[in-house]
Amino acid sequence: MRSRLLLLLTGLSCVGLSLLSLSPNWAAKIPVPASQPISPPVEKTEPDPNFHSYTLRAGTALQILLQTPINTAVNQPGDMVEGIMTRDLYLNADRLLSKNTRFTGVISRLEPPIQGMNALLAIRFTELLLENGEQLPIDAHVRTEHPGHLWGGQVTPGTKPMLSTQRVAGIGEYNRIVFGGPRAMGQHIEFPPGEHWTIILDQPLTLVLPKQPED
Repeated sequence: MRSRLLLLLTGLSCVGLSLLSLSPNWAAKIPVPASQPISPPVEKTEPDPNFHSYTLRAGTALQILLQTPINTAVNQPGDMVEGIMTRDLYLNADRLLSKNTRFTGVISRLEPPIQGMNALLAIRFTELLLENGEQLPIDAHVRTEHPGHLWGGQVTPGTKPMLSTQRVAGIGEYNRIVFGGPRAMGQHIEFPPGEHWTIILDQPLTLVLPKQPED
């Protein structure tokens, strides 16, 4: 009996040594989820020995500070809107855009409020002005909570208070006030200068910048 036990222990030890002798690369074969980039990458090329060329891909987010007051009670579609970068934009040690970069755009959609719905407002940016005075066309929208990149359009509540009986399982019935009847007049949308906005590029933007002496 004792000899059989010794043979069993010896066999188990051999199996353990065989497992330890497997190639150390076996763990690398286990699939690992690929990491996702935090933001779209920047492409860098050098078509000219004296310049760097950078391409900001569609989807790149830029932070701006609104310079133009906006109010749907005063403005009209097509009115100009202006913003300015809030901080420098770098790629490693290369500064792509300075905080003095200015963005211009237009009110692309404006619908005044009506009874039952708030005003609608959408803005698109079409041009940026670099610190050196160069103007570049862009195509960008302002990030909002609406999938159509606009503000407003909410349905207003009713204006007539009514008593409504509510039923809750395990509790019973109770009465609450709800508003029905004619809906309230919608509200205007107003943005004072100084609003922080995030604009999203809808088309790639290429920047060609001179190399610095240390390059």
